[in-house]
Amino acid sequence: MHRGPRELELWRGGAVRLRTWLKGGIFFIGWKGAAACVALGVADYVASLGYDYLNHGPYRLFLRSPIDQALPVVPLFVVPYDSLQPFIYGSLVVFLLVRARIFQSAVLSMIVTFLVSYVFFAFLQTYVDRPVLAGTDVFTRMVRDVYAGDHPFNDFPSLHVSTSTIIAIHWWRFGRRWTVPLIIWAGLIAASTVMIRQHYVADIAGGLVLAFATSLFFLGRLDRRPAAVAAAGARV
Repeated sequence: MHRGPRELELWRGGAVRLRTWLKGGIFFIGWKGAAACVALGVADYVASLGYDYLNHGPYRLFLRSPIDQALPVVPLFVVPYDSLQPFIYGSLVVFLLVRARIFQSAVLSMIVTFLVSYVFFAFLQTYVDRPVLAGTDVFTRMVRDVYAGDHPFNDFPSLHVSTSTIIAIHWWRFGRRWTVPLIIWAGLIAASTVMIRQHYVADIAGGLVLAFATSLFFLGRLDRRPAAVAAAGARV
């Protein structure tokens, strides 16, 4: 099909913008950088496997507080709770394609978070006392499915909270125009952990501390561009 001068100009402009958008991603950082990203992705997956191995009793700590006892169970919150993996993997794909340094920092943050959390799971195991849910609506059934697929251990610190917060922090670094909706969604994921009684408030606090500590450490070493520059790059 013949393209007119205007169409060719638009096509070339789009190609230039796409290349500019992707120039910090895995396809434009050389084979060593790309290999490092792949190796980190594999390491992150392997590190995540320890969760199931440690998800058993006996427990040593029971961290329920009066706040936890006062909070109702809201089955609707199972929706953000179940969205964690798409939230993480979708974000990591974007980081990998567009800002490999952000990808590397996010993955390293999660690997260290997994390993630190496993120390708690192995030596200071915690337990959540789950309610018996009698409802028959779809959200209550989804909560029961969560309970059936996950033992009530491995609670402090909350990996749901820490990993979703790590991703939100890295989106902030990626470009601040993305910040508000993604921080809100990460907040809903964190809130969901107590609203469907998978965690206690103390578990949220532990997850937040880990997320900020690891993210700030690795971002400071792997992505030193000023935040304003990063935001401008994301708008290209």
